[in-house]
Amino acid sequence: MRLLFLCCILLQSIVLVAQNPFDFTSSTIPEDLRENADSVIRDEQITINIPDQRTLEYSKYRVITVFSKRGMSDIDAYASYDKNSRIKTLEAVIYDENGNEIKKFKKNDFIDASAVDGGTLFSDSRVKYLDYTPISYPFTIAFTTSWVSNDTAFIPFWFPNSTYESSTLKSHCTITYTSDLELKYKLLNPIDQIVIDESPGKLEVSVENYKSFVPESYSLGFKNMVPKMIFSLNKFHLSGVDGTATDWSSYGKWMDEFLLKGTRELSQETRNEILKLVEGETDKIEKARKIYEYVQEKTRYISVQIGIGGWKPMLASEVDALGYGDCKALTNYTKSLLEVAEIPSYYTILYAGNDKRDIQPDFVSMQGNHAILSIPNGDDYVWLECTSQEIPFGFIGNFTDDRDVVVITPEGGKVVHTDVYDYTKNTQQLTGKCKITPEGTLEAQVDMLSKGIQYNDRYLIGDKIDSDQKKHYYSFWEHINNLKIDVVTIENNRRDVSMKETVVFSAENYASFAGDEMLLSLNALNRYTRTPKRYKERNLDVHISRGFVDEDQVEVIIPDNYKLPETLENVVLDSEFGSYNLTYEILNETTVKYSRKFSMYEGTYSKDKYKDFRSFIRKVVRYDGQKIALNKIK
Repeated sequence: MRLLFLCCILLQSIVLVAQNPFDFTSSTIPEDLRENADSVIRDEQITINIPDQRTLEYSKYRVITVFSKRGMSDIDAYASYDKNSRIKTLEAVIYDENGNEIKKFKKNDFIDASAVDGGTLFSDSRVKYLDYTPISYPFTIAFTTSWVSNDTAFIPFWFPNSTYESSTLKSHCTITYTSDLELKYKLLNPIDQIVIDESPGKLEVSVENYKSFVPESYSLGFKNMVPKMIFSLNKFHLSGVDGTATDWSSYGKWMDEFLLKGTRELSQETRNEILKLVEGETDKIEKARKIYEYVQEKTRYISVQIGIGGWKPMLASEVDALGYGDCKALTNYTKSLLEVAEIPSYYTILYAGNDKRDIQPDFVSMQGNHAILSIPNGDDYVWLECTSQEIPFGFIGNFTDDRDVVVITPEGGKVVHTDVYDYTKNTQQLTGKCKITPEGTLEAQVDMLSKGIQYNDRYLIGDKIDSDQKKHYYSFWEHINNLKIDVVTIENNRRDVSMKETVVFSAENYASFAGDEMLLSLNALNRYTRTPKRYKERNLDVHISRGFVDEDQVEVIIPDNYKLPETLENVVLDSEFGSYNLTYEILNETTVKYSRKFSMYEGTYSKDKYKDFRSFIRKVVRYDGQKIALNKIK
């Protein structure tokens, strides 16, 4: 009787399991998760096992439903591998809207390709990815992968999701590890939905019902907003080298000992050339400038992803002979040349990109995606971007500005902050003369002097061919119809980090006519035209990543047979986001001078202030484009 009871219980359990398989039907997804979503991650199970310092085992099962073509990039059905890792499992199953299986992919069905772009000279990193074109939407894909690696320096991060307009019903990540490896973790941009459960040798993190969010203008980048769990070991392994990093000091010592040491030898011929180059120069920074410009003339950037996990730079002697290298190699090469001239400098690791991203100062791990060089100069540093042949000495622009980085000093690693280009440094000074013909044609000459990030946005124009230069100015003055660029002169002063542009142009039918009146906008040369998008409900805070100051002084000459208005209204706008001042001065019967100063302040502001911000910008746009009426003299 007891045996029969147990059998019945077992049979009942089997029936219950059989009756409750995963439902791949698209219609079962909760409506609130489908709102503003191109895709929904319905179930994600990630398991990471680190049994020892030299082994990392990873597996992932992921079910995602895609609703539109824009959601195709959310699938992430791929696995990377190299000489230190191998893929064990790779498969995918496709289901239609009704949950019916329509296609299955095995490991060999995935496309095998290099994991780097065409700018990389050599790399052993490869990727196998799924190439699937759906018959219709929505469809669901169940993706399974597992791989094992000898490297434990890089533990994959965990995200609730990885793109805008993608929701997550459920995601769970489990990490098991040997306790003596000392696993560390940090949750960035936390939200209440994330649950963390920790026990000896085991860490679990999960989320349920994480709704998508839509990108909004003037907001932080996605990576600076989405929750993210990062992991690291105090004791790790990277391409045959054991490492220990309990603080940034020990991390820096490990990097110097195992990644940088022995890479800076140069030939005596090159050493003699450098000593001759700086001969007679007594100022350290001026010596460094000469050496930096020598590197710019001699080398070019190309990616070379070899060495210890792609982190060990090429030998300086190889860069010297070949004339190329990646960011690590060119930074290390420049450092080697500076050492010849007895100028100390520090190899520096950071996250590069237009969106500012900090090294986490309180979380020691293998971080960063770029290398630059820093020269100590009193209490400050001179920063050198060694991959560019055009960027001026000591100027880093918006690629590496205003962020925490790790400099590798003789005493070990140290977190410092790169140069900040606040709005007062990002200037454009414009002077111009505009003449309006009786037919309404605009004839103009304009001079623009740019500095700071405004210089960064423009300094490469001088290297463009004539037709591409003109394309730039047609875009800059896109508000002017019938534009004809006649003369372009560019002076790029790399020493002062400033650029002067002189442009002569004309535009027929710039002014319009209404009876005896000529209608025109006095401000032809520098209009702000980007009105912020209107949102029924703003969800994200307002973020202005970099401010600026534009100052204009322009004379406008009208035809003799027209007269100016007796008065022109000056404008003063002040807000917490910036300021705008526009003043007019009538010089004579046919000439008016306007002075314009527009400042935008960098900063982050509450989403509740978006309406105020938009209102301020709309006023700037309106006053920049406002027209006046000139009466014809009879």
